[in-house]
Amino acid sequence: MKYIVSLKDQRMVEQGKDDQLGGKAASLMKMCAAGFPVPGGYVILSDAWDGVVLKKGARKELAYLMEKLPGKYTYAVRSSAVGEDGEEHSFAGAYETRLDVPRDGILEAVENIAASMKTERVRAYAQNRGSKEGKIAVVIQRFVKPEMAGVLFTADVITGSSAKMVGNYVRGCGEQLVSGAENGQEFTFDAMYYAYHGEEEMKPYARKLYGYAVKLRNRYRRPMDIEWAVSGGKLYLLQARPITTLKRFDRDTYQINGSLSGEYLFSKTNVGEIFMCTVSPATYSVLEMICELIGVPDFIDNICGQAYCNISILCSLLVSFGFSKKKAYEIISDIAGSIPEGVEIPVFPYDRTAFLKSIGKMMFGKKVKFDEEITNIPKKEFESRMGEIGDRLIEGIRRQSSNQKLKKYWETHCNAYLTRVLTAVMMSLSLKSLLKTRQQIIGIAGEELANELCSNSSQNGVLESMKPMLALEDVMDGKLSKEEYMKHYGHRSVNEMELSCPYPYEDPQYLEERIRQHKESGICVHKMKEEQSVKYRKAVQEFKKNYPSKAGWLDKKLNAFAKANYEREKVRSQAVKLFCLMREFLLKASQLNGAGDGIFMLYFQETLALLDGDRSVLEKIPARKQQYEKYRSYPVFPNIIVGRFQPEEWMNDENRRVDLWRAGGMVPARADIKGYAGASGTVEGTVRILRDPSEAAKLLPGEILVTTATNIGWTTVFAKAAAIITDIGAPLSHAAIVAREFGIPAVVGCGNATQMLHTGDVVRVDGSTGVVTILE
Repeated sequence: MKYIVSLKDQRMVEQGKDDQLGGKAASLMKMCAAGFPVPGGYVILSDAWDGVVLKKGARKELAYLMEKLPGKYTYAVRSSAVGEDGEEHSFAGAYETRLDVPRDGILEAVENIAASMKTERVRAYAQNRGSKEGKIAVVIQRFVKPEMAGVLFTADVITGSSAKMVGNYVRGCGEQLVSGAENGQEFTFDAMYYAYHGEEEMKPYARKLYGYAVKLRNRYRRPMDIEWAVSGGKLYLLQARPITTLKRFDRDTYQINGSLSGEYLFSKTNVGEIFMCTVSPATYSVLEMICELIGVPDFIDNICGQAYCNISILCSLLVSFGFSKKKAYEIISDIAGSIPEGVEIPVFPYDRTAFLKSIGKMMFGKKVKFDEEITNIPKKEFESRMGEIGDRLIEGIRRQSSNQKLKKYWETHCNAYLTRVLTAVMMSLSLKSLLKTRQQIIGIAGEELANELCSNSSQNGVLESMKPMLALEDVMDGKLSKEEYMKHYGHRSVNEMELSCPYPYEDPQYLEERIRQHKESGICVHKMKEEQSVKYRKAVQEFKKNYPSKAGWLDKKLNAFAKANYEREKVRSQAVKLFCLMREFLLKASQLNGAGDGIFMLYFQETLALLDGDRSVLEKIPARKQQYEKYRSYPVFPNIIVGRFQPEEWMNDENRRVDLWRAGGMVPARADIKGYAGASGTVEGTVRILRDPSEAAKLLPGEILVTTATNIGWTTVFAKAAAIITDIGAPLSHAAIVAREFGIPAVVGCGNATQMLHTGDVVRVDGSTGVVTILE
């Protein structure tokens, strides 16, 4: 067995052998592979030790290495314990370090480093931080005798703000600075647009250090703590680790709070409509995987079990392509929702090259060539058959009879399907037409007429989110069989992307209950749709009468808008089959291994490991289940969160708000109720607040529905409502789109409606201006 490897040897990292490398060595290897200026060296693996004594074979390898090393240099010998210099614990200064060691002193230095693993300070650090004293590896690097050395933090270690990078340096060796014995000279960088503020002697190296810091932050996708040195006029990087005070995720226990990893703006708009219940570990691991594949890691983040969009990531990405912060937000505002006045979106340097590479790899990279039908089927045909293929794969999963067969089936067939579905989602959505058309019409004819004109996508076919309601009436009229209904719409539900939640097709009584409820309502959605189509045609006539020179332009724009809206909804509906497939896979894995509902407490990769025979992953279920249940007890968090959010502090605040939470001070709360003009029309009526569509029976015909957010699972409730008001939403959110199609006045994205209104209040809803007025 080989006990000593070069820092340039990438095989250990590629094979995931971080437990043999330790945190420091694993990080240095990754930096070497990425081309950062790291002093050359070697690592003695953690398997080389019997306790703190080198094994005979390892001692022999070290002796050979010492003979080979140039005698004209001296060396730095440092610890690389498992867990050291990681996201959770740094162990800074806990282990021994030996610098400027001559070649013949390396063995003694190595033994001293290993012996430090048993010191009281290491034991105390581990106990205080709730970590374990693990195995140790040792790094041997050529010592670069520094003219100056220091540290650089790519974000504020307290607030997490990425607006400014803060560093310190000393003349000579930086060990005194790192250990805290010396403060050193401070310097800063403007994180977005390089601007150095500090001593003149540091300036010749500042821009290069800034460039390395930006690349490291993007590579690790975390705020970083970087150790560096200047020797012989050259800048070297000695170590880089995540800033441990900005820890966001304990994977063992599912303690997760994405807001702790930096200063970002998080929004529930759109994602809060998709994930309306607590996100399970299994589901979140899939979201992580999807975000990685599409090149925007952590875009969908997790704050104590509740899903958020990290708007700072999206805006930072657009800024990296040359847009201003203001323009970047304007581009996405129709899908991201409104930002309260006085609140800024924090942005940070974003690596657009990595994003483009990820997109290119997913769309045009080498395809997995196992299931020929999935990999070779033409794009358009695949999109039209996406649901059918998903159903075929589900049947295949149900037939698997062993762990080995199930895992092979997933890797052979389902992985290829996953990649193609995500590619279809990315390539089929033409958001340009959706984002621009409505704003352009508003600029010409005003918001009320624009909403009417953007209310009819049926010229390209009925929107997918409306089909379950319309098809239900077709079943009642004998035009569609119950079997056909469940085949086409049995996968659509309130929590359709939460893997732990059953789908309607799993419930034999689902359709009968839906039919009973609809009969009792006395509503005819076909009639509502036709009435709205009449309004739409009148709106087109009005526009062309008032702006005759724009008649042809309008036809072109509305056709493009309707097509984009239809395709967006169609692909979304088809893509849900991917989540059905994943749920069926997890259920089968649970059945084969006796895991019960605990399977949803495992991350997806852990389930694959379970199928490989690693039953130790099952030991993680109780702790995660406990944390998950705690998250389920939490109320819905604010629509917008800026900075580091602590749920318990917010919940204990008598004046807590549901529209906004901002670290470092709030902006004044609005006294009015105003949101986006979701669907035109004015209605006066009585408020009914519902928290969940299961409460639909409480809504009386003609009442005004007020809720946090809606999705396709709420569509059956819409038909009974005289108007709709939501906290979360934007012009292209579910509530706005479906309300426009059915002709129901709606105001969406108010932020504070469920807090300001109460069941029984009488209000006026003006869906043309986005204003809600309390009458009594």
